Amino acid sequence: MYFDCGTLDDWLSYNTVKVVRIRDRRLGILHLTFLLGIFVYVVVVSIFMNKGYLEVEIPIGSIRTSLKPPVNYTYPLPYCGNQPGFNSTLFHNITCQYWDENLVVFPIGERDSFTASTRVKTSSQHADGCDFTNPNCTYTEDDPNSIFIADIENFTLLIDHTLYAPQSKVQKNSQQLSGYIENEEGDLITLDVCVLDGVNSIGISGQPDIVTLGKILQFAGISLDDRSLTNASNSMRYDGVNIFVFITYSNTYSTNLDKYRYVYSVSVIENTEYSVVEPIYQNDIQHRYLYRRHGIRLLFVQTGEVGKFEFQQLLLTLVSGMGLLAVSTIVVDQLAIRILPQKKTYSSFKFQVTEGLKGSKMKKVVTNDEGEDIVYKNIEDL
Repeated sequence: MYFDCGTLDDWLSYNTVKVVRIRDRRLGILHLTFLLGIFVYVVVVSIFMNKGYLEVEIPIGSIRTSLKPPVNYTYPLPYCGNQPGFNSTLFHNITCQYWDENLVVFPIGERDSFTASTRVKTSSQHADGCDFTNPNCTYTEDDPNSIFIADIENFTLLIDHTLYAPQSKVQKNSQQLSGYIENEEGDLITLDVCVLDGVNSIGISGQPDIVTLGKILQFAGISLDDRSLTNASNSMRYDGVNIFVFITYSNTYSTNLDKYRYVYSVSVIENTEYSVVEPIYQNDIQHRYLYRRHGIRLLFVQTGEVGKFEFQQLLLTLVSGMGLLAVSTIVVDQLAIRILPQKKTYSSFKFQVTEGLKGSKMKKVVTNDEGEDIVYKNIEDL
């Protein structure tokens, strides 16, 4: 059987990279433009601006809150039906009572939230003459009465929070950090107790964060006397309101990874109200008081970005840039051998097939722009 070595050479041919310098300003300008764009994207944008050399994690944390009443209560108040100057056209005719922090806060000791009552409906209930072994035994309600908590906006709230980054092993308390709060215009500001009203303090390193409930409502863009989010005939003071308080930590806002900061941002949860029932039992379960509370509920969400230098992350960013270089080379190559008028000549120079092992002296066939093949007998002439 006849065995053709040339066919075997074709089957087992080896493709290698060949560098061809194409003297064409159009291709050169396009390639340089791609290289410049890739350099700007990888080095300037990905590495420096987006900090592509950092390994980033979302921190966790803890929150502790404490409420205090104002030193001097406000009197009279326009929403209090039992005080002079009451505006009956804007508010329900409800009596106001001045409660302290122990009566105002319920539920107590919540992990990631805080609630201050603004309206409380009190009632006495009893189940006389029946036993709860009977499925028809129910409570009878006597003398329900609603009250507003007076001057709740001037109660001050202490917010003590801590961040922890498990991978970086970083733990910081809020008093160790500088911070900001986002106001109703979206600007980041600090509140200095020595500069402002002597009460509010937010973001001052070495000092606890203390803010009035009225200030939080202001940054959320609402007032307790605005219309309720669920019933236009009531006020938020009457129905209650839910508010997200986001605490965003970061050490990536500057080039110094040892500098941490936090930012408060406040957002109202639309189309909601807040209410909770607090039962108070007497000698037995047949007799109880019910406090149906409506109020300001703050839901704290701790989030952010904590980064540390990681060589592997930097390497991944650089490798992605190498991939873009390969794509740009392919685009320019395809333009040269398939689109430009000189595509046949450029293609002939780019791709070269050698003679087999038993062939004669190496030669090269180049196709010119007119489609004519030019044979070079001595490949060294090329």
